[in-house]
Amino acid sequence: FQGISSALQHLADVGIIEIAGGLVEFTHDLIQQHVYEGFEQEQRKKLHLQIGLFLGWKTSAVNLLEGDFKKKMYLSHSTNDISVISERSLLCIATDQINHAGPEFVEASQRNVFAAWNLSVGKEISASFNFGCALHYYDQGISFIGKDFWIIEFLVDGTQLCLDLYQGAAEAASSIRHDSKVAYYTNSIIRNAPFESTLPAWVIFMSCL
Repeated sequence: FQGISSALQHLADVGIIEIAGGLVEFTHDLIQQHVYEGFEQEQRKKLHLQIGLFLGWKTSAVNLLEGDFKKKMYLSHSTNDISVISERSLLCIATDQINHAGPEFVEASQRNVFAAWNLSVGKEISASFNFGCALHYYDQGISFIGKDFWIIEFLVDGTQLCLDLYQGAAEAASSIRHDSKVAYYTNSIIRNAPFESTLPAWVIFMSCL
């Protein structure tokens, strides 16, 4: 807490926050909500973006996108306590923060990266059979690359980022019987992807007829 330790201690003394080791939290959700609502919307989005970037880059994003969800040990700067944090959980939190900021608030050069974060989280959640939640992340990823932005040269795990997002979304939507979304995602794949990549989309589409 370099530079702000005295201010934080004052807030703790009057009961607004609690300080435990390297963590700081509000003593009540209503206090947190009041502070949050005191920011202008643009300030909120900027804060979400900063938090998401800080957490996201701590997850060794390249390894995460390769599916290497290892547990890392992070050393608290203030206490020398070691906390074991799942990179999978950390990336999920980071991605939620980025999604709160939204694609319109981030630079165009960053959008593919954040789309890939959503793809990685969506895949992991799909593996836990929480398809409704996974669909949310696939949708968010698509919002970052744009609904009609099909990419040829940007690769994740050897396949197109755009194709992976639409394919994941179609599979998740099919699993929860959201037929209108299945039709949208599979039709997008069939219209835009190379023919040899469309077979899974055809299978999903036909299974929902």
